Amino acid sequence: MIRMTLHIKVKEGRAADFERAWSKVADRVRLYPGNLGQALLRGAGQNEFVITSDWVNELAFHEFEYSPMQDDWTAELREMRESARMTTEQLLVHVEGMHTDESTRFGIRQNQEG
Repeated sequence: MIRMTLHIKVKEGRAADFERAWSKVADRVRLYPGNLGQALLRGAGQNEFVITSDWVNELAFHEFEYSPMQDDWTAELREMRESARMTTEQLLVHVEGMHTDESTRFGIRQNQEG
């Protein structure tokens, strides 16, 4: 399994728009063959985000990355970004937490704290 990590800084005043647009994209990407899941995290600043996307292997990710669907689905996100940096890592070990609750069992969990 690989994890793609994308650090993005969005244009001033576009953070809420970015979050909404990412949610639409994530809904589509989750159905793409080889995708295992995604997460959106807030970075250090108000306009900074981190996206993680897990894939069965690098080939599956690259098939998506270079597909016409990816260009189409992510166009709105790209127009909002000021800068971006991507890394790809191979996941070696993942240990589930003992205190998994119902909100994480069936899909998306959103942080309710802010």
